[in-house]
Amino acid sequence: METHGVIGPPREFSHIYSYQTADSYCVAIQLRPPYEGGGGSRQIHKITSEWDSRKGVEDLTPNDMMIKFTERSIEVCKRGGSSAWHMIRGLHGPTLQQLNKEKCYWTMTKHGGRYWLISLELVKKTPGKLWSRLMRDEREANRPSMKWDKDMQKTPMIMDKSGKFTPSTYCDPTVKPKYETEEADLDDVLIEELEMLEDAPKEKTNQWKMQDLCDLRFGMEESTLSMLVQVPLEPAVWREMQREEGSSELFALDVPFGGQQVKFWLKSDPESPILQGKLGGCVWRRGCRWHVEQKRGRPLLELYMPKQTPEPWSFVVEGYHNLSRTAYDPYQQMILDGLWDDEAIEEKAKGDSYFREGQYRAAVKCYDRTLERNPDSYITLTNRAAARLAYETEKFKLEEILEDAQRALEINPTWHKAKFREGIILTKLHRYEEALWALQEGQRMDRTNHQGWDEEISMVKEERVSWNNRKK
Repeated sequence: METHGVIGPPREFSHIYSYQTADSYCVAIQLRPPYEGGGGSRQIHKITSEWDSRKGVEDLTPNDMMIKFTERSIEVCKRGGSSAWHMIRGLHGPTLQQLNKEKCYWTMTKHGGRYWLISLELVKKTPGKLWSRLMRDEREANRPSMKWDKDMQKTPMIMDKSGKFTPSTYCDPTVKPKYETEEADLDDVLIEELEMLEDAPKEKTNQWKMQDLCDLRFGMEESTLSMLVQVPLEPAVWREMQREEGSSELFALDVPFGGQQVKFWLKSDPESPILQGKLGGCVWRRGCRWHVEQKRGRPLLELYMPKQTPEPWSFVVEGYHNLSRTAYDPYQQMILDGLWDDEAIEEKAKGDSYFREGQYRAAVKCYDRTLERNPDSYITLTNRAAARLAYETEKFKLEEILEDAQRALEINPTWHKAKFREGIILTKLHRYEEALWALQEGQRMDRTNHQGWDEEISMVKEERVSWNNRKK
């Protein structure tokens, strides 16, 4: 029993996603760099700092968020300037029903240079039923431009293992929350005491190995909501294992709080995990589960992982190359390039058409709408930079365009067209040494050996001489 949803102002595209089970309500917020996209609905989701409104992804810390939980409400705030905390629209006020505040925690995971993902895990006080919504009064929760003065009451701070102070409701993404750790320690003590009272356990005749049971030719099914990994099992070994163990609960799954790592193994062979490592995205650990069913006359082990955000993954588990996405057609290649939403694809096609016709401002509007839905489309970022270069001349506008090109390179460091745009923009900003380096680097990336690179490099060198010889 589970549901997926989107939280935020009605009729505005939001980047806050929800996932609900019978005992929990989980929320994921994407915080992206300030130069991405446009529109009022995204302003509150941009990264800002106390002193610099253009704080980058590298500099964000848990202390730039203030998230409070009570039994009847939540408050989610982001640092927004030198004197205030901005409340995230859709996530402040009373909740529909009561929460178990002692078990409510949040964490943050970094996804390259692209964005931070803030993940909230809210545990219901009365489990067993799905809520129709998270907030009791959605209209009040979605009020725009709400600020909370920084001198108002904050969440208590605690010191972590490294000696840094973090909010008490924050949980490191690589570990389990405090209440789960305490429960696990108590269970270990009870098990030890029980083993001391029982007779010596009987030795098992077989020590089952993962490689004898699992055929590691994995299958994969992905949607915007979940990732499913399929592992074929050897029928004879599986039947014998069930008969000897007297149970089908023969596998174990461990997903830390952040949902960015996974370990999945056979209980009798923990040294040889079926899957272990970093995931291609983040999953909701409370929804992760496995089961075995018969398909085509053969047992099939399926690992189900609900995704925190809908973007496609370029890989499932790092290092497992047979679980990587491969482009078999132009549509699959488009997904790999970060363009997966149908409306975003349509808007990009319109923008490309306007660009070819020389209607650059109209093209930029279309590219803006594309990036609202699919912010990681590095081709669209490069195209938007090219369109804006056709009519922007002011220095601060050129710096914004430069951020588009650099953002595209963060997503795909080998994208030579973004390097070309970066070189052109740096030339317009009279940063000639950097421009030459960018163009020469882009020429090395481009396998087509296009002559335009040499021509552009020569033009930059000539312009550098003219600029240095100008009358001052």
